[in-house]
Amino acid sequence: MIPPDPDDPLTGPYWRAANNQQLVMSWCDDCDQAVWYPRPSCPICQAGLYWKLLSGHATLLSWTVVHKPVNPVFATPYMPALVVPVEAPRARLVTQLVDCDSAELVCDMPLTVRFRELVTRQGEAFMAPVFSPAR
Repeated sequence: MIPPDPDDPLTGPYWRAANNQQLVMSWCDDCDQAVWYPRPSCPICQAGLYWKLLSGHATLLSWTVVHKPVNPVFATPYMPALVVPVEAPRARLVTQLVDCDSAELVCDMPLTVRFRELVTRQGEAFMAPVFSPAR
């Protein structure tokens, strides 16, 4: 795994925000829509984008439980998931679910962002947004 590059022009703002425990998403002011995955301009109107601070609330779209190590960066078991930020109903964030048991998960359940330090195989740490059930 390659650690996120906070100086990358497209994704750097996302990782810098995560390092400050904030969840942001690239946004088109003209279309008032999320643009995810980040791009240099809006794919609909070609306007410039800015980074919008999100509330950190989302709903669960899909998940699975990984029991056998596919990626040695993550200790098993872990739960990769697709979540939908409440402010961006057409966006899908790839993340992990934490602080929960898979038996309690249901589609469309409310989630809240958390931030965890992840470490690459090379020992490089970075902060990443993960989600847990809203309590």
